[in-house]
Amino acid sequence: MLDIFVLLMDSDPMIKQQDERPQIMSRPARPPVPSSRPRILIVEDDANTRWVLCTLMRRFGYDCEVASNGLEALDLVPSFEPQVILMDLMMPILDGLETTRRLKADSKTRAIPVLALTGNVTLHGMSSAQLAGCNDCFPKPIVLENLLSFLRRHLEA
Repeated sequence: MLDIFVLLMDSDPMIKQQDERPQIMSRPARPPVPSSRPRILIVEDDANTRWVLCTLMRRFGYDCEVASNGLEALDLVPSFEPQVILMDLMMPILDGLETTRRLKADSKTRAIPVLALTGNVTLHGMSSAQLAGCNDCFPKPIVLENLLSFLRRHLEA
């Protein structure tokens, strides 16, 4: 995993290094650019996880944007118009469960598939994600093959 991390870090222009720790530079919200590439919004409070997921998604041919909490995600959704959202459930400011509830309550965003990403793999944690409206729930660490299968299934539907 570290080899992939270093290889990806060297090739991503949105990464700058300070004290040998990767940091994602913030990007201003922008209008959607017409693209044939599927759009994925990654909502994750851990900067390293955001960076790894976004870099991998770009490598597999997806456009992606990132948000560090649910409030940022709700602000980004109208302009980015994601086709899939990868949602961490435990975040500061606005957690993934409440963010998903708000997305599913809005007729404009209700149909966007939401994949919950969580370290809480208990039956209660997974059923909470389902009750909030998540389409599926993957435990962390994420198995890349499972994630890619979820994306293909929901983007080809």
